[in-house]
This record gives sequence, C-alpha cells and structure tokens, in this order.
Amino acid sequence: MNKKYDKVIILHGCPPNEKMVPPKEQKWMNWLEKKLIEKGFNAVAPDFPVSWNPKYIEWKKVFNKYQITNNSLLVGHSCGGAFLVRYLLETNKKVRKLILVAPAKVPETPDDTRRDLYDFDLPKDATHIADEIVVFSSNDFPHHLKSLEMYKLSLKPKIIKLKNKFHFLYFQMKTNEFPELLEEIIS
Repeated sequence: MNKKYDKVIILHGCPPNEKMVPPKEQKWMNWLEKKLIEKGFNAVAPDFPVSWNPKYIEWKKVFNKYQITNNSLLVGHSCGGAFLVRYLLETNKKVRKLILVAPAKVPETPDDTRRDLYDFDLPKDATHIADEIVVFSSNDFPHHLKSLEMYKLSLKPKIIKLKNKFHFLYFQMKTNEFPELLEEIIS
C-alpha cells in the first residue's frame, strides 16, 4: 500500500441533466482511481446521489462515510470541487492536498440545479483547508472561469493550465485518461 496519502477520494462533477450522466468508462475519475490502485494507493471514485440535481446535505451524508484525515488527498471536478471546499470549510477539517479540476462556484443560470452545492461564502483566505492546493484549468465555460478567479483569491492555489481540455469532459478531451493529474498525485 502506498503511504504517501492514507486515502485518495475523487469526486465527479454534476451534469446539467440526467441524460448527460456519462458512463463510468468515459469518466477520468474512474480511470484515475484504477491507475492509483494499480500503484498501491487507497483510492476511490464514488458515485454521488442525483449528480444532475445535487443536494449538499445528501452528498455530505455519503461523504461522511469516508474517514478524512490530515493525510488525505481530495480531488474534485467542477461542482465536486465546490462540494469539497464547502465541506472542508464547514467541518474545519484540513487535508494534506486538495486538487480542484475546473472548479465550480458561480451558477450557470438563475435556475441552475447545482446551486445548492455553491451556496457558501468563500473567505478571503481559505488556505487553511489543505497543506497544498492545486487547480487544473483550461479554456472553460465563462461561469467556471469566474469561479476560478474566486478560488484563486481565496485558496491561493498552484495553477496548472492545460490547453484544449475545456471543462475536462470526455467528449471535449476525446479520452478518459488524465495523465497530468495522475502525475501531480504521484510525483
């Protein structure tokens, strides 16, 4: 068992509706989980309830089943990243490393079904939630680029900007593999 982190939890994002939920083989989260397990990490990429209409309280119930310690690594894509930041702020937990991929915070529309995960204040300085914070970004949707600016101010992360990954979705990347993220975790 790899002891770099006691646990790696990888959270998916939230599609705009039920019809757009990708199959597991199209998610880089599941590819990453498999690769990390092969390398001896204790990694999991769970599916959270009703991802197209997420409720923070319901996600928190599922997430609380995982023992988060100060030696954990958390990875969150899009609204999964928003959930992780909110969770860490509300529970006053601190992890060893937090990686956000195209993190969300700003709703796409006034009736965005993912608003519930975004309903928290980002303090001026939230660097206390992790020893190390990394954000992967690319040429993303405008509301996600606004979210990125908010996270940059509060989390003061290391930014890894990749070309032509857009929102890091299968149909945009043309692959379920994300070697840059794998390298960031194992290096």
